[in-house]
Formats: sequence, structure tokens, C-alpha cells
Amino acid sequence: MNNDNFEHSFSSCTVLQQTILPSSSARSSNARLNRTSGFTLIELMVTVVILSILAAIAYPSYAQYMERRDLAVAKQEALRIASELERFKSKNFSYKGFDATFIYPNYNDTTGELVLPVGSTASNAKYLLTLVDTDVKKPLTVVLSGGNETTDSKSVKGLKWAMKVERAVGANTLPKQPSNYDLLLTSEGVRCMTKTSDVVKNYTDCGTTDVEKW
Repeated sequence: MNNDNFEHSFSSCTVLQQTILPSSSARSSNARLNRTSGFTLIELMVTVVILSILAAIAYPSYAQYMERRDLAVAKQEALRIASELERFKSKNFSYKGFDATFIYPNYNDTTGELVLPVGSTASNAKYLLTLVDTDVKKPLTVVLSGGNETTDSKSVKGLKWAMKVERAVGANTLPKQPSNYDLLLTSEGVRCMTKTSDVVKNYTDCGTTDVEKW
């Protein structure tokens, strides 16, 4: 074999080796790619911890926002009814006979109750509004039985009204939103709110603990 043929054969073997066997730099790049193509267990654990911390920070803020929104809705509806009551009295010289079903179809005229927000049911309501005659604590609506006004309805004079807006309670009879407020509003100028349960049920005041005006 002459030198030309030997050199040609050697060159062919070199090219074949370069084609079949990757260089050391190529092998190093492939190794790095394999190492970075997935997450390690530690990286996954760190990600889970970070997400848990963010959730722990965000959820209380979201819950507080929802409570503020529900309270704002309750105040808004109470003030709307109060405005309609005064409009009714200006035409009828008494609050007796006021019926809020013309505004709220789900208003219970025999009990004076309305679940809030509007359109909610007893199971998912946030608040329960109750409107009564201040003196006898009976609904202002004229209630008939057999075509005649009931005894309780006759006792209503309609000179003053009181409205309580209490937080809805769960199966344990405790408020669904324990850090929120119950409201009280009357025709005599009382407008207060309290975090203490069952205080406004007497329609007189909001007690002395956790009380605010609104």
C-alpha cells in the first residue's frame, strides 16, 4: 500500500470516528441537558412550600374582603328599605301596611324577614333582615286571616319601626362570619353595629362590647 492510499484510509477512519463518536464537549453538553431537563425532589418541595406560604397569606385577605362586601350589601339594603319606609309614611301618615315585596319578591310579609344578599336562600344567605313595629315587635304588613286582620296585626300602630340585620348562622347556631357585624337601624335615629351575637334582637341598642356606629 502506498503512502497516498494509507493517508486516505486513515482520513476515512478519522471522519467515521467523528461521525459515530461524539466529542467530549458534545458529551458534556448532553449531560448538562439531561441534568436540567426535569425538577429535582428538593426543587419540588421548595415550590410546594412557597405556594403554601402564598396561600396562607392570600386566603385571610380574601375572606376579609368577602366579609366587608357582605356587610356593605347589608347596609345598602337596610338603608334602601329605610328610605322606602319614610316615603310610605309621607303618603299614608303611618308605617303600618308597609310591604317590601314590591322591591324584594322574596321578602316575607308575614314575618318581616328578608335574606341577604338579594336572591339568596336560607342555606347560602349571609344576613337575615327583620323589620318590625318598634312598640309591639310585629311586622308592619297588615296580615289577614279568613278575610279579617289578625290580632297581632291589629296591635301594630305603625308609629315607629326598627330593623335588625343579623349574620346568618350555620348548623352549630353560630354566625357563619364570626368576625363580621350585626346591624341595627331604627326610625328614632339608632344606627349601630356589633360583633356580639344576639344583642340586636331586642331592637333597642347594640350593647356595649365591640360596638360601632355606621
